[in-house]
Amino acid sequence: MKLEYIDEGKGEVIVFVHSYLWDKEMWRPQVEHLKEKYRCISIDLPGHGDSSNLENIGSNEVISSISLAISELLSNLNISSYTYIGLSIGGMLAIPLYRIDKKKIKKMIIMDSYLGEEKKVTKISYSNILAQVEKNKKISSRVAEEIVPLFFSKQLLNIKHDLYRKFFSKLINIEESRIETIVKIGKAINNRKNFLEELKTVEVPMVFIAGEYDIPRPFSESEEMFNLKKDSLLFKIKDAGHISNLENIVDVNSILDKIL
Repeated sequence: MKLEYIDEGKGEVIVFVHSYLWDKEMWRPQVEHLKEKYRCISIDLPGHGDSSNLENIGSNEVISSISLAISELLSNLNISSYTYIGLSIGGMLAIPLYRIDKKKIKKMIIMDSYLGEEKKVTKISYSNILAQVEKNKKISSRVAEEIVPLFFSKQLLNIKHDLYRKFFSKLINIEESRIETIVKIGKAINNRKNFLEELKTVEVPMVFIAGEYDIPRPFSESEEMFNLKKDSLLFKIKDAGHISNLENIVDVNSILDKIL
């Protein structure tokens, strides 16, 4: 697979990985804020943004294969040390990536994510959504109406915020050629392994950040991980849902200033 990325700024390296169904530009407010002091590398997941699709990779190998591809990309860029920031699936990649890049990673910041298994109820719900997308070879308006509310706080949804409208439009316009990879990654997220015990063995500082009103990844999950990882930090983003870095840019950027 070929991963595309943006590489802006100079200084210590920060690597960003976005949420499922988003792309590298999701991190634009953070890149703009930090690039005066840091080298910011934001990567497109396979099937997202400008990256290639997954090819000849079994569903059980998706997470490990993407982690390896990220590591190889950073090696090709001669990155010897970096801070990792991942949101949603980006956070779920943290432990597999840490296994590979243990000597390079200085700190891991996990946002709106959970390193345990998916809960049974939500696993069934997400499986049904993925089955519809796979069958139709697209994300229909009806399915998008199910998906979009999962990503934002109710306050934002009530006013049909610009973020809502843009994300809805993005989903219903995903090209058919991307659907197979998107579904495969969705299934990999839904059936992911439990990495919670490995949190205890991580030897670098970790920070957990989650939106106050995150629906798919409630704040209690970040609290659970915080309690498992000794000397970690925990932050709640006021008035934000799953895409907390865009819903409350000011608070997220302020926290990053404190912890980087």
